[in-house]
Order: sequence, then structure tokens, then C-alpha cells
Amino acid sequence: MRIAGYEFSEGARFQKDADQNAKAVGEHLDMLRQKFKGELTPKDVVDDARNNNSPLHSFFEWDDNAAAEQYRLQQARGLIKAVVAIYVREDKPAMRTKMFVHVPEPQAPHYREASHAMSQRKTRALVLDRAWRELKAWKQRYKDLEEFASLVDIIDRIDEDFPEKLKKIGVQ
Repeated sequence: MRIAGYEFSEGARFQKDADQNAKAVGEHLDMLRQKFKGELTPKDVVDDARNNNSPLHSFFEWDDNAAAEQYRLQQARGLIKAVVAIYVREDKPAMRTKMFVHVPEPQAPHYREASHAMSQRKTRALVLDRAWRELKAWKQRYKDLEEFASLVDIIDRIDEDFPEKLKKIGVQ
């Protein structure tokens, strides 16, 4: 089997016009993979990208202060996502659930307490739409692995009517 071309995955966040670079990036990463005997690490990529002439260079923040701030923001996202709340009610056993969900509002993405986000029509629709897109992206990523064939079949069956349910609540 051979590679016919390269593109960036749906939802990948890179600078403007990045799609035009997908071919050069894909070919360069493949060259690095071959150079390192089939194994490619993030360190290999960053080391190569340090060179101004590398097609990977523009995908990285080279200002150390700005890069440090971006890294801290990534750590903050991880921290927010890691918190689990334990909800209790007298009539039910304690329930553990993620404390916050990401609300991907176009102009102001943010995190909101999960039960609050899911109780509001607009934010509920945004969260469910994102979750649905992530599930379909997962299916796309792993559909060729036979170990997941039954899960892919289930997602396909759900896909037959779930989007209609989302439309009824204002998603899509």
C-alpha cells in the first residue's frame, strides 16, 4: 500500500493557509520517520522544526514567553478537564461525573459546570453537537481496525436517527 497524498485532519487548528502545507508537512514527517528507522517522536519533530528552512518551522511558537503561556493554558485546560464532582442525593447512590464541559461557542469558547451547561438549551446543543462530531471523528480514525468493527457498526446504526434527535433540540 502506498500513500497517495496528505491533508490535515478535520478540526486540526493551525495557522491560516495550513491546508496548503499539508503535502509538504506529510512528506517531511515521512522523511523524518524513515530517517529514524520508522519511529518518530515529538522531540524529533521539534528538533527538526527549529531550522528556519524546515516546512515544520511555522507550526511552532518560537517566542519562549509566548510558548510558555500557551503551555500553561494547555495545562489549565487539562486541569479543568480532570476535575470530577461527586454528586449526592438521598434517594440515589453518589454519582461521579466530570465537573466541567467545554462549550464551543464560536466567539467565546469556555468551560461550564456540566449540569448547568446541560440544563440550558443553547449550551446543551453546543456540547451535544461537539460530542457527536468527536464520536464521528473517532469512528473515522479507527474504522479500519477490525477490533473496533462492532463499535463502528453501532455508531453507524445510531447515525441513522441520532442526528434527527439533535435537530429537534436545536443542534446541527
